[in-house]
Amino acid sequence: MYLIKSIRLIALLTCLLPAFATHSQTATQPSATAGPLKLGKALSINILDRPTYIPASGPTVLTKTVSFSATASVHDLAGTLSITVYNAATKAVIFQQAKPITIGKTGGQSVSFSATINKEGDYWATYTFQIASDSITRSTLIAYSAAPHLNEHLTEPVVAKMIPDKAIPFALENVRFSGFMEDRLSANLTERLLNIDETGIMEGFYSRPGKQTWVGEYPGKYLHAASRVWRYSKNAQLKKQMDRIVDVLIATQLDDGYLGTYLPADYWTDWDVWAHKYDMLGLLSYYAATGYKPALETSRRVGDLLCRTFGPSPGQRNLMLSGHHMGMASGSVLEPMTDLYRYTGDKKYLDFCNYIIDAYETPKGPKIISTLTTLGKVDKTGNAKAYEMMSNLVGIVKLYQLTGNPDLLKATQNAWNDIAAHKLYITGTASEKEYFRDDYELPATNDDHMGEGCVTTTWLQFSQALYALTGEAKYMEEIEKSIFNHLFAAENPQTGCVSYYTALQGKKPYRCTIDGHCCLASVPRGFAIIPELIYTRNADNGLSVNSYPAGSVRGTVLTSDHKEVGFQLRVDSRFPEEGRATITLNPDRRATFIVGLHVPAWCRNFKAVVNGKTFAGTPGQYLTLSQEWNKGTVIQVTFDLHPQLLDGGKSYPGFVALKSGPQVLALDQALNPQINDIATVSLTSAMLTAIPKTQLPKGWLGSQIYSVPGMADGKPTTLTVVPFAEAGQTGGDLAVWIRKTGQ
Repeated sequence: MYLIKSIRLIALLTCLLPAFATHSQTATQPSATAGPLKLGKALSINILDRPTYIPASGPTVLTKTVSFSATASVHDLAGTLSITVYNAATKAVIFQQAKPITIGKTGGQSVSFSATINKEGDYWATYTFQIASDSITRSTLIAYSAAPHLNEHLTEPVVAKMIPDKAIPFALENVRFSGFMEDRLSANLTERLLNIDETGIMEGFYSRPGKQTWVGEYPGKYLHAASRVWRYSKNAQLKKQMDRIVDVLIATQLDDGYLGTYLPADYWTDWDVWAHKYDMLGLLSYYAATGYKPALETSRRVGDLLCRTFGPSPGQRNLMLSGHHMGMASGSVLEPMTDLYRYTGDKKYLDFCNYIIDAYETPKGPKIISTLTTLGKVDKTGNAKAYEMMSNLVGIVKLYQLTGNPDLLKATQNAWNDIAAHKLYITGTASEKEYFRDDYELPATNDDHMGEGCVTTTWLQFSQALYALTGEAKYMEEIEKSIFNHLFAAENPQTGCVSYYTALQGKKPYRCTIDGHCCLASVPRGFAIIPELIYTRNADNGLSVNSYPAGSVRGTVLTSDHKEVGFQLRVDSRFPEEGRATITLNPDRRATFIVGLHVPAWCRNFKAVVNGKTFAGTPGQYLTLSQEWNKGTVIQVTFDLHPQLLDGGKSYPGFVALKSGPQVLALDQALNPQINDIATVSLTSAMLTAIPKTQLPKGWLGSQIYSVPGMADGKPTTLTVVPFAEAGQTGGDLAVWIRKTGQ
């Protein structure tokens, strides 16, 4: 991603102020014939205040401040600061002021003003500092109004899928977890989402241009996660925060539907379509969770703008030439466009989706469908950029379900199979320096920039889409692997900070700032879909339990005679620490239906006991229990966590990794102070012994800690290991790949 250009020097106000030029024609503009401008290279205008909410009752006196900072060495600058405030809808100017000011060598001059707002609406301010014919200008949203957020309700699409899902999430309001899983979900809410940098994610919209070229993705990613987390948690603070971000985002949309963070000269040249993709994804997620119609209407205006701007007709742009990575960045708008079609029923959005598929095959396009249906290799598709490609693949699955085009299904299944078999790290992520590499080429140090958080989350979303479509166990295998390892590893549960890249060898470089950090917004989206995945309703009969953390679900399922019955199901367990679970099933009445128990590929001796009868499961499949269920029926599930050593393969010959159950384990330097250099350590066996959690540092989130025999400095020693998902919380070096003894 490229650095965004600094504030442009102005010759025409319409070239610099998308908001003002679109909304108002009444303010004084600099002369179009002004001479060479230099102020923009020496000075910048800074907006210090967030937009203010304007209530329905009474006038509001609004006080705002603008300041300046020097971007180059300057002498004192004496000029005039002009301020204009106007209503975006009526174009009426409600405040104007021209004031002589002098800005010093380092900037620092700040000016405050007060304007009285007598009616609801969205209000913008334009600031122009002028010396003779030289000027700089900035426009910002300073106040906004919004429709009341009332009567929140889950909103279903108006268009059904032609190819329906076989595995369907239960209502998130009816899913609950406790213990290990709830600790991680709660940390994602309280330490990450509730601590979001609202100014950082929104100022590129209300004060264009943004400070980084892809800053426009942040509010959409936040809403995509927060909408699901709110449905699960019903956290009131999160809801207020979501409402505020939605209202400001909607208020910044221009009259033509534009909702990016660029100035007009840079429209559709960089990450602009990408930002609109996430705008729609977030707003439609919020609409689905709340029924708030302005979010849908704003998404429609974005969709209409894209349909007008891009396409095969004369005068339209080629979507594949409007973004990075051979068009895969802009092409990923396919996903929310399928959602927009389903929520509106407007066929032009479906037509646009089909246009995207055709555009892939244009001369400079990524050839996603043709390459994946023939070669079936993701590293040979487009430019092999992992995040952007899988973002397209999620949309392609959704479009297949709307059209039934078999090539779309074949392309996505070929891609998924290639990634799962050849491109995945043992922790359930992919990419080295953000790209798919040759088969089994999986270097894992900090310098390798492996396991981009955006890739981990999008791999989960891609796998979820195919699992929902097919209900096949192989997709759940990879979903569980990713959740319990790389997803959890990428977010520090103590602080909510996120690793952009989460190495298996080295440190977890956690950061909390959004500056250049797209993964800070992506990783919470991975957490947000977990409650959709642990329990699913089978489209034709019964339900599936896909993993065994402590939790519960209630809802309805279809019985064997195609009638609905309500039920409650509770799982009591200490999974993934222990290999047993007690499942208590309470249907509203006696009924016959399927309870499918996922038997993970890593486990051994999976058994389920129901009413004294024992059923054995096959690893990598579902154990299907079809019988009449009574209230209070108990299913006792046991399985071996099967500690094992995994071979280092092509990238780490002579090395092994420890795995227990779904979890890859790691050697954390902070927990092994007797070892000077963890790179010199070797493992002698996979004989794990659980040790008291009192051995963990204070504040450590997690309870698993084990000892395992090994060698250090040529001498036998006892090593301490913890799940990779929890290692590195205190900043210590860690190692997943450890030498085999004798290597």
